[in-house]
Amino acid sequence: QKMRVTERATASYENRDEGRFWLTQPASCHQFANLYFSRLGELAPAARAAARAVWGDELSFVKTLDVDVGVPVLVIGTLYKDMAGKPNIFKEVMRDALENLQDTSSDSSKADKYCGEGDIIFLEDESGRIALAGAPLQNGSLVTGVIVAVRGQITGADGVLQVDDICFPGIPAQLPHKPPSDPGDRYVCLVSGLHMGHMQQDMLPLMLLSEYLTGQLGGFDDHRLQASIVRLVIAGNVMCDPIAEPGAVDVLKKMTATEQQGLAKSVHSLDTFLTAVCAALPVDLMPGSDDPCNYLLPQQPLHHCLLPQASRLATLNLCTNPHHFTVGGVSFLGSSGQPIEDMQRYSYGDERLQTLTATIHMQHMAPTAPDTLGCYPFATEDPFIIRECPHVYFAGNQPSYQTALVDGTKGQRIRVVTVPDFAQEASCVLINLRTLESQAIHFNGLER
Repeated sequence: QKMRVTERATASYENRDEGRFWLTQPASCHQFANLYFSRLGELAPAARAAARAVWGDELSFVKTLDVDVGVPVLVIGTLYKDMAGKPNIFKEVMRDALENLQDTSSDSSKADKYCGEGDIIFLEDESGRIALAGAPLQNGSLVTGVIVAVRGQITGADGVLQVDDICFPGIPAQLPHKPPSDPGDRYVCLVSGLHMGHMQQDMLPLMLLSEYLTGQLGGFDDHRLQASIVRLVIAGNVMCDPIAEPGAVDVLKKMTATEQQGLAKSVHSLDTFLTAVCAALPVDLMPGSDDPCNYLLPQQPLHHCLLPQASRLATLNLCTNPHHFTVGGVSFLGSSGQPIEDMQRYSYGDERLQTLTATIHMQHMAPTAPDTLGCYPFATEDPFIIRECPHVYFAGNQPSYQTALVDGTKGQRIRVVTVPDFAQEASCVLINLRTLESQAIHFNGLER
């Protein structure tokens, strides 16, 4: 019988992290206030334009300190959510000082949620701040750091602005969708949360994933689909403490000799996995919250010395988190999930896809940074602002696979995807570059 040979498809690639997420010089000597000033200065014009398009020209924009009682106005500023459950450095210091004198098991800083019944939302600009109230503020996507335009008036002597509507900066402009001109479909595979080396990890799904990507799993029809995958993107959390629960790594804890040996085994397992996969197709490797790299966003690429075998291959691309790139004319933008994880703590719900979609309308990937999400104190610009709307927008290490196709008012079309944690869900996501359709491939058995 004649042997069938399937050749892997290819697509052009451009890494767009440099100049945005790459740190060329230390950025730790500035105040965080500069980041908020640059964010407000850049997004305020977009919020103003979006507000005018929705509300018209009847009302005037004023500063927070110029709002008069009983006069309907428009105000643009940065939201700040005052929450009793939010971590407080002074409480942390006091807790450490008294940890031997009292029980701290119920300390609020360890809670999964920051929000509570007594939360207050403020709007801040260059002149000052004003407290807000009203039904529109019940939106679960409202978090600290978001630039918004609000419409309302002060109705009482308490000086609280009663808001009747809110407007985000809106979805930014998008380059035309130009998929590969070659016949046939091309796919990009997204996966996250491999957690290599964990003692409780089921290795069978990981082996199936490796065989699937390298074309060793399934029949001829499966091989044709596998050969259409032009790139694999691993969105963080590729390694973990062999004993600790995934996602429960204490970044401030000093590792013991035994823990360091366990991490070395995880690194070796990852190196072996990537060497096999990179021999078959190009791979973008992003760091995550559990990986041995810098904690503050944007996380810099893993050092190539950690992967002595795989880093010899030109197909391995060590990337930042967040990561911005273009494959076959299709723009991708995404993170390893820390911004979405942190934003969930500001509301009672757990609507990951809704939160991820809201950040596109906010034109910002990580609005809660630097308040409750660690990032570098950039002085002149905010790299997390979404200046160009991507065609595919994703967040890794999420509880489940969810997706939506978002259409903008100016013809934008964005495929929004939450990429599941592979150690929990044993699945990856394929993105069709031609149609922007997505599908999950499951490795719990051979179901799809």
